[in-house]
Amino acid sequence: MSDRGASLEERIDRLESIEEIQQLKNTYHLYINDCRFDEFGSLFTEDAVVDMGYMGGESDSWRGRKHIAEQFKHIPEVLNQIKQFIHCHTVEVDGDRATGWALLEARYGSGEQSYNVAAKYEDAYRRVDGKWLFEAVYVRFYFTVPMGQSWCDEKRHFLIRRPDFGQGPIQTDLKPNPPV
Repeated sequence: MSDRGASLEERIDRLESIEEIQQLKNTYHLYINDCRFDEFGSLFTEDAVVDMGYMGGESDSWRGRKHIAEQFKHIPEVLNQIKQFIHCHTVEVDGDRATGWALLEARYGSGEQSYNVAAKYEDAYRRVDGKWLFEAVYVRFYFTVPMGQSWCDEKRHFLIRRPDFGQGPIQTDLKPNPPV
């Protein structure tokens, strides 16, 4: 989004919004790394959607703040170790809505097995009562391979909990929904 023609106030709001959204994203990953799974609900809008790709379990996308919060509490049942590190978080703001993406490098542990993980997060954000929250989170895994195995082998997707999940492009439009 270009700042040409925008007032100084609009430009400052855009920059402050980007910073607040980046802090929201950082908090999401801090909660994961510190196993604060019971705090995730506070990061999402009431009508939010989360799709963890093939790691999302048997169900489709998680819908609604309450369901999302409950699903995050189950992560330790699948992954006894989880550390995520995001890079290149990029945000585009349009008023009270925004979209963004970030690259992920992670290490997961399931039982005695360690995994090397890479993915891309695609997010939508909405400002509610002056606070930026996640409206949608989509994760597209590039690979989840056991440590010691090449990630460039033909088989690069392990930890599959949703076998019917395709590896093609995410079938969603991250453009913010019109106000209801």
